[in-house]
Amino acid sequence: MNRTQLPGTGLSVSPLCLGVMSLGTTIPEGDCFALLDRFVALGGNFLDTARIYSDWEPGEKRRSERILGDWLQARGHRVRLVLATKGAHAFIESLQTPRTSAAEIRDDLEGSLRTLRTDIIDLYWLHRDDVTRPVGHFVDLLNTFVREGKIRTFGGSNWSAARLRGANDYAKKSGQQGFSANQPLWCLGSAQARPFPYPGLLKFDPAAYQFHRETGLAVVPYTAQAKGFYTKLARPPADLTENIFHTPPNVAAAAVAGGIAQQRGVNLSAIVLAYLWSRPFPVIPIVGCRTIAQLDDCVAALSVRLTAAELAALESASQSGLPAEI
Repeated sequence: MNRTQLPGTGLSVSPLCLGVMSLGTTIPEGDCFALLDRFVALGGNFLDTARIYSDWEPGEKRRSERILGDWLQARGHRVRLVLATKGAHAFIESLQTPRTSAAEIRDDLEGSLRTLRTDIIDLYWLHRDDVTRPVGHFVDLLNTFVREGKIRTFGGSNWSAARLRGANDYAKKSGQQGFSANQPLWCLGSAQARPFPYPGLLKFDPAAYQFHRETGLAVVPYTAQAKGFYTKLARPPADLTENIFHTPPNVAAAAVAGGIAQQRGVNLSAIVLAYLWSRPFPVIPIVGCRTIAQLDDCVAALSVRLTAAELAALESASQSGLPAEI
């Protein structure tokens, strides 16, 4: 894989980020190393996890980070990788109670360092925002972590464009490092998907698009493939009527995407990923592959980019509200 620069960071990442939320849960632990090995063998170097991942399952807490730490220790790949994890998420048993104090975020970060068995996190995400706190609270704290050598740079997951802009304005005025990337919910169909059953998720919207168009800040979107909705829809007789993405605009977008894929002679998943890659600012999709076959399918899509007309057709069908510029 080629590399994409995260602007302003010095970090050079693969154009796909492998999300490892499913390690040890929907991916059996015995299969995890093979998937991670394959990603590296294909040229991938960008991995994304979170302190909270797997905590909704009974038994071991922090399982995703622990398995990734086991693999890092066993393979010795740490210096070759860009490692991202997230903190500042509410506990699973109390999702309405923010955990965004300096002490709580520090506890998450230092716990991640121990569990991953690394000295430094390359890209540290705040997993949730807390609008009751001023942006300076977060910028000052994260810069403290940078000075302590615990993180290289940082970003916001589920932060609005207004809050990201405010944080980076504050960072500039105070002579500090600002947010280097944004991790929103974004995919073909996210705009018209039904509400997700989890609090605090934030969709990429026209205001976010404009912010990234102006600043060139990188976007690292999660749920980048709509949880496989378009591929499943193309394989009837699957009943997807209860699927969050099963709405009339997204069914219409599926027909458009399928037509483009057929004309191009590529898999449908390639069009879903190209929808994100075909932008005037850096976009590195997070793919939550559960099998090596799914990972190979994503990598096969790396060279696909949409034309402005194709992108416009998808934006129109999905009623995204986003401009169709490449």
